[in-house]
Amino acid sequence: MDSVGARGMGRKFAIALTVALVFLGVAYAVSMATYWREAGIAGVDYTIYMTATRRWLEGSGFYLAYQTAGPYVVAEHAGAASPVLYPPTLLVLLVPFTLLPAVLWWAIPIGVAAWVVAWQRPRPLVWPVLAFLAVFPMTLWFVVTGNPALWFMMFVALGTRYAWPAVLVLLKPTLLPFAFVGAWRRSWWVALAGLCAVSLAFLPMWPDYIRVLSNGVAGGGLLYSLNQYPMLMIPVVAWLGRSAPPQPADGAGFHDS
Repeated sequence: MDSVGARGMGRKFAIALTVALVFLGVAYAVSMATYWREAGIAGVDYTIYMTATRRWLEGSGFYLAYQTAGPYVVAEHAGAASPVLYPPTLLVLLVPFTLLPAVLWWAIPIGVAAWVVAWQRPRPLVWPVLAFLAVFPMTLWFVVTGNPALWFMMFVALGTRYAWPAVLVLLKPTLLPFAFVGAWRRSWWVALAGLCAVSLAFLPMWPDYIRVLSNGVAGGGLLYSLNQYPMLMIPVVAWLGRSAPPQPADGAGFHDS
């Protein structure tokens, strides 16, 4: 078999494997749908952080009192008492959604990330990897619960095209490696300076955030975000496996060196 034929066979296998993975992911989601609904899993993270945001706007604090008072077991708290494990700068993203329709919390990051991945035109040989990451159980979990990880995936995706949006990943410091996408672009450093300026507005809340992480038992500390890495790898894999380096209109994309 010549090289052209081998590539053709490889492409067909990759497409077949992609379809199989997507089918398995859909089957898993369907099988879990009843449980997610009856257990109140759907939208639970979105509700937790919207509740915390409204609590902060009312002057009651972003973090719950037990989180800063002393050691607590993260898994023992649920519902309205669920611990907030994000830094105060996340409020920049959360506050507007106290007014916006809830559906946009899902539609915007998923839609934008999908658009960027399609724009990257990843090679068929990486489609199975993208499919695996997309149907990975924790990825589906974060989608169903409305976890803010959806937005960090979008920031990484936009970072692969425009560089500077990746700085917004620093709204959650435990996802630090993904924030460096496009760090060699001047726009990235300008965005970093802007984020630092905004962070100063939340300076009184940072000590509380550090206590929240250090007091949490079985919360993983600075490593508790590792289960979000597969989701954030989706746009990175799409870039690494792109068919050709398309150039954005302003010429300031991630593909420039």
